[in-house]
This record gives sequence, structure tokens and C-alpha cells, in this order.
Amino acid sequence: MNSNEQDRLLVEKARSGDSEAYRKLVEKYQNRAYAIAFEVLRSREDAEDVVQESFVKAYLSLESFRGDSSFYTWFYRIVYNMAIDVKRRIKRRGGNKLEYQDEIQGEHDPAAAERHVETPDQTLTRKYQSARIARAMQGLSEEHRTVIMLREIDGLSYEEIAKVVGISRGTVMSRLHYARKRMQKELSDLKPEQKQGGDRQFDSSKRSKESGRLRNTAVSEEKSETQLARRGLSFNQLTG
Repeated sequence: MNSNEQDRLLVEKARSGDSEAYRKLVEKYQNRAYAIAFEVLRSREDAEDVVQESFVKAYLSLESFRGDSSFYTWFYRIVYNMAIDVKRRIKRRGGNKLEYQDEIQGEHDPAAAERHVETPDQTLTRKYQSARIARAMQGLSEEHRTVIMLREIDGLSYEEIAKVVGISRGTVMSRLHYARKRMQKELSDLKPEQKQGGDRQFDSSKRSKESGRLRNTAVSEEKSETQLARRGLSFNQLTG
């Protein structure tokens, strides 16, 4: 049974009053939903509120879920629309909070399995690259960040992204193309030169100096790296 089939089974059980089944759906998608809401709102508190309200709305609307699309596509659409609504209300109030998360609890860290064998140089390089990715992502518009997150992190198809965001497939492809080109330009100097044996070659003193500058002048960007790097977004995906 694949993931979509498992979700449909859980939805059917939840419709029948099985609260445990819906709890499993919440646990499965709460981190991804938070990532989407945070990308739109840039506020931890608002993103958490949106996710909580979205799960409530989705639960109350389960009868309207026909199964034409996957549950997570249907649910992400709810999250995205609610986040957009909250952002509009914030703008009408004349303010916009800007926060950065330190960590998404419970996320899989693709680098964790190898960290115990990382050399200091490798650790410094990884952190430098992650901070640069975070800074480059912040240079994108909300619309372009969203399609990058949905495509490269959540692995949604063009059609699924179109349904979530409410745009055409062609617009999805256009935004992805623009975002990737923009990221490629911003991160072009990070493309590794290969040493014999495959090691990446960077000038250690320059990297150390640059990493120190990033820590001192862009702390918020470094904090937001966990949302990107810990969810598997690498500069190779964006510049390849």
C-alpha cells in the first residue's frame, strides 16, 4: 500500500469517527504544513496558528474530500489559502512580523547520519553553503519560494503544485524556471571544484572569514538554514 492509499484509508477511518486515524495524518503532515505556512508568513507564531486551524478545517471538511487528488495536495491547498488570508489581514493591520525558526522538530536531518565522521573543514563548508542557500532563498519572492519548497522539498508534481497554489501548470513551470535561474546565479560561486579523489576544494581562510561574517551579520539567515538543509534542499538541486 503506497502513501496515498494509506492516507485515503486513514481519511475513511477519520470520517467514521476514528480520532486516532486523523491524529496519524496530523503527525505525518504537520511539519510540512508548517514549512509552507512559514514560507508565506515568516512568523513562527502565525505559522503555528495557521497549521492548527488548517487541521481543524480539514477535519470538519473531510466529507468534501473526494479523493480526486491526494490528501496532502488537498490539505496543502487549505494551508496555503489560510496562510495567504492571514498575511492579507496582517497587511491590513499595517504590520508584518519577521521571525526565523531555529528548528523544525521531528524533521529528518539528511546530514545527521554522516556528521559524526565530518572533518572540521567539511562541517564549516556545509554550514557556509547552508547559510548561503538560506540567504538566496530569502531573495526570492513568496511565490517563487513556495514553488521551490513544494517541488524540491515536498516532491510535488507540477500538477499538484498548481492545485495547491491555484495557478496553471505553465505558471508553475515558469516560476520554477525563474527561481532556479535566480538561485543558480546567486550560488554559482559555490559550485565545487573537484580535487583528485572527489573532495571539494575551497580556500579555508576565505571560507572561515566568510562564515564568520555570515554569523555576525546574518544570524537570522543562519537560523533559517535548518528549514532548508534539514529538509534536504541542497545547492546541487538548485544549481544543477
